[in-house]
Amino acid sequence: MSSAVVDNTASGAYGAYVTHSDAELLGAVAEQNRAAFREFYNRYGSRLLAYVGAMIGRGGTRSSAEDIVQEIFVTVWLKAVQYRPALGAPEAWLFTITRHKVVDIWRGQTPVVDVGEMDLEALMEPQQPMDSVLTLSLSKALGKLSPQQRKPLELAYFGGLTYEEAAEHLGVPLGTLKSRIRSSLSLMREYLGGDA
Repeated sequence: MSSAVVDNTASGAYGAYVTHSDAELLGAVAEQNRAAFREFYNRYGSRLLAYVGAMIGRGGTRSSAEDIVQEIFVTVWLKAVQYRPALGAPEAWLFTITRHKVVDIWRGQTPVVDVGEMDLEALMEPQQPMDSVLTLSLSKALGKLSPQQRKPLELAYFGGLTYEEAAEHLGVPLGTLKSRIRSSLSLMREYLGGDA
């Protein structure tokens, strides 16, 4: 891996990444490819903002949600090399980073990340505004889940609990909690027409 930042935006390579899979994009991001990073950001920036906004709830501001999303994408830029396709989909990897970042913030354990001379604004285009339709769709999809399906998601993704803590709170084994979460996310994906 080269430590030099690859800036191939001037050559028109940005559009070349639109058809790449998320795993291919992360591979290119791991090589410090800005065009791939922009495309990955464009695919997930708005969704992460909506997700973080839902996680921090009414107590947080849009500005704090945007700050958290920026920290998450700095983490993606710095740690894309650690992504392993055999361990899960890129989307799952990204949302796990997001969940952990928000939980760390809630617990006051957020380490200061030294990004040196990195200018994140130079790496990505301006973010789209939060999609209120997406937020409403997510709320409706959550509402369609049974309490047994919804509660693990609420505790683990919106309540700030680790999987272990959520399993203990619900009085179920960790494996059962994880199965319920996977099942619930799958159902939500179906409710949202495969876009979630």
